[in-house]
Amino acid sequence: MSRPRFSLGLGGEPPPLWLGVLVAIAAVAAATLLVYPLKSVAPTESLGVVFIPAVLLVSVLWGLWLGLFTALLSAIAFNWFHLPPVSRLTIADDRDVVAVVVFVIVAAACSGLAELARARALEAEHRREEADRALVEMAELSREKERMQAEAIEAEALRRSDELKTALLRSISHDLRTPLTSMIASGAALGSATPTAEERAELSEAIVSQGERLSRLVENLLDMSRLEAGKAEPHREQIDLAEVLDAVREAVVHPELVRLAVDRELPTVDADAAQLERAFANLLENAIRHGGGRPVLVRSRLVGEKITIRVVDQGPGIPESEWERIFEPFQRGEANGAGGGSGLGLAIAKGFVEANGGEIAVESLPGQGSSFVVGFPLGEREPN
Repeated sequence: MSRPRFSLGLGGEPPPLWLGVLVAIAAVAAATLLVYPLKSVAPTESLGVVFIPAVLLVSVLWGLWLGLFTALLSAIAFNWFHLPPVSRLTIADDRDVVAVVVFVIVAAACSGLAELARARALEAEHRREEADRALVEMAELSREKERMQAEAIEAEALRRSDELKTALLRSISHDLRTPLTSMIASGAALGSATPTAEERAELSEAIVSQGERLSRLVENLLDMSRLEAGKAEPHREQIDLAEVLDAVREAVVHPELVRLAVDRELPTVDADAAQLERAFANLLENAIRHGGGRPVLVRSRLVGEKITIRVVDQGPGIPESEWERIFEPFQRGEANGAGGGSGLGLAIAKGFVEANGGEIAVESLPGQGSSFVVGFPLGEREPN
């Protein structure tokens, strides 16, 4: 609700009427006094213009009726105090009538213009208030849009979370069942009296192998959960990538298939050694799994301030349409199908590489193998 405003201009409500009456009387009195010293320099009959500013002022600020009052008061004062016969209200000349008419015309014209200006000002104020309301409504709509966008993002996150949970259950149900079934069957066979010593050794080896497979699956699940929760904060130190790759080759299932062509004089990088071992282990195991028993080549390259490690296999290759998707959790390449691997290895490798300031990409052509490219910025150089 707008409050009435007092203003001496044309942009608001007129000042109080009582103030207008006082101003009219004071202005006419001042004009009457001013005529006395001017009589010595101009004819008395022409000094009626001295009253016009008073009529103008009151007409502009208080409107027509108070302006006419001021015009009439001015005519009476001019006639009574200055026009002969002085101290009498008489019209001795047509010029007296002309003075009254001029005062009235000035009052009417000025008050009309003032009312028009005041109406325009009120209209502008009304439009400004409407514009302010429109801005408030636009701000509310903007906040509502932001709220709806936030809800949409949250809903999308929940949907992806549900999809992840569904994929997790589907993957775990398959990847757990296979080794557990094998271990249970092997354990049951070991408990019987029929197996030979050689068969017992094979069954024992199968149990150990499947147990290691389960252990890797659990480690991958734990790694993925930490990455998804943002809890995989690296413990950075200056590390030698050649040493990391040596340790990884010795830890994979078939180290004899890994060929290292790594520069032993590579500069150090600022990263978490344990996380990079997990990342490269997953890349090597993925390459061995898809290589069909053929060797996997790991080579390094130093370009400017960046070290690049390539893990190259001789598998069936990956279509370009899958290059982004294979780094998502629980995604298996079409060439691999549902067999072998949990679909977590590449996602974990990407997560740990990026957590340590690196980047990972794949280059591949169907039927010509795949090359996983990992790049790291150099760490601080040790002084010579």
